[in-house]
Amino acid sequence: MKKILLVLLFISFCLGQSAHAAPNKALEALETLRRGFSGMNDFTADIVQEKQMAMMKRKMVSKGIVRFRKPGTFFMELLPPYASRLLLRDNVLTMRLPEQGVTDRIVLPPDESLDKWFAYLAKPMTKLPEGMEVRADRQGSTWNVQLSPKGKGGVKDLAISFDADGKIKRLAIDERNGDRTVIKFANMRRNAGLTEKDFLLD
Repeated sequence: MKKILLVLLFISFCLGQSAHAAPNKALEALETLRRGFSGMNDFTADIVQEKQMAMMKRKMVSKGIVRFRKPGTFFMELLPPYASRLLLRDNVLTMRLPEQGVTDRIVLPPDESLDKWFAYLAKPMTKLPEGMEVRADRQGSTWNVQLSPKGKGGVKDLAISFDADGKIKRLAIDERNGDRTVIKFANMRRNAGLTEKDFLLD
C-alpha cells in the first residue's frame, strides 16, 4: 500500500535534483514529467495494482483510487480483497485496514513532508539526478523512462510511462529482493477541484 506513495516521493526527489549533464532525450522526458506535476493543484485517478512476490506464484491484483491535493495531502484506497486506506497529511502518515479494524500512524521527519518533496518541482530541470542511470524513449505521444538507482537500496529499477502532458499511465517497480509491483492509472483528472471530503479515512 505504501509503495505508490514512496514511489511518488522518490520521483519528486529525482525530478528536483540536478547533478550531471543529461542526454537530450532523458532530460526532455523528465522535464515533461516535472511540468505535469508542477502544473496541477490536485489530481485523482483509478488504479490497478499488480504485485508479484518473489516467494509466491500467485499474483495479487487490487483495484483502487489515488488522490492528491497541494500543498501536502495524499490519499489512496485499495478495494477488497486487499482493502486498505492510506492518508498522508504533510508529514503524518495514517494507514487503516478496515476489515481488521487496525489503524497505524507514523510521523515522518519534517524534511520528508509531502509539500517539501513537491516544492522540488518548482524549478525546471537542467541536469539528470545524481546517483542513478536514466534511460528514455518515446513512442508516439508516450514517454517511457527507466530509473536505476546506483546504490544498494530496495528499489532496483523504476519504469514510468506517461503522456506528453506528464500524466502517468503506468509504474513498474522492481525490487532487489525479486518482488515486482505494476500500477496502472486510468481516468486521471488534474485540477479536479478536490475538497476535504475527498480525503477522509472513514
